[in-house]
Amino acid sequence: MPHVTHEAYHDDSQKAPPAKRAKLKECGDCNLCCKVYDIPDLEKKAGHTCFNVRPEGGCGVWGLHPTLCQEFKCLWLKHDDMNGVWRPDHAGFVLRLEPNGTTLAVDVDPDRPNDWRRPHYYDQLKIWSEVMPKNEGLVLVYVPAGLYVITPMEDLFLKAPKRGDILETGMEDSLFGMRPFARVIPASQVRKDRSLLHKRRA
Repeated sequence: MPHVTHEAYHDDSQKAPPAKRAKLKECGDCNLCCKVYDIPDLEKKAGHTCFNVRPEGGCGVWGLHPTLCQEFKCLWLKHDDMNGVWRPDHAGFVLRLEPNGTTLAVDVDPDRPNDWRRPHYYDQLKIWSEVMPKNEGLVLVYVPAGLYVITPMEDLFLKAPKRGDILETGMEDSLFGMRPFARVIPASQVRKDRSLLHKRRA
């Protein structure tokens, strides 16, 4: 996963002028998050650019924009060691961590569905995916047709899960040794299994 590096300081015998702090990252004219996500307060659906986005870039109601928008910060904004190549409008996708804190989500611009496959980005996603076989995390690429579970061995495509579905991943034995698997368990099956478990416990 992306990591944060910390600048080291040392004490000189002669006082040096105070070091200038690097400017905090700003969205600038990048507004890809205003396109790839649902914004319920504005009844905006994912894949459509928010009507508040200005033609020259930026939010036309900045300061009054929904709380959901105010609280969101992509990983490019959060991590100093991610250079401009990773800015969402340059990359063609937004990086974020899912609530579990161990799943890296790559939310793709539907008008640039294959940009994440460009060598610089794809090679790094594969490196980050090395946590998957050890059950320490996941890298998921959300594309218009569904999602890819990125693993060091192969990329596993699944149709987009529906609300309440569960994504199950792991490693399993095969004729060719241990291989990754990914499957979606429908919400109806999850409810049924939970109901049976409750009955057994009762």
